[in-house]
Amino acid sequence: MRNFFVRSTIAILAAAPLAATSLFGAGIGSAEPLNCTNGQFWDPITNTCQTPRPADNCAPGDYWNPLSNVCRPLGQL
Repeated sequence: MRNFFVRSTIAILAAAPLAATSLFGAGIGSAEPLNCTNGQFWDPITNTCQTPRPADNCAPGDYWNPLSNVCRPLGQL
């Protein structure tokens, strides 16, 4: 029984730095987007506010992707 308590104490002490790192990492990893103005939208790839481009006339079954500035088939990014 004593071995069980010793091993569990060692496991808890070994896992404590991982737990502390994961708690602090969650706050660092989350970013709040800028408040974009004048009809702009937040682009997380470039981390900036982008002005929307005029949409082309996409074919039926396609959608306008403002980030890549092209018409794409539904289901594709």
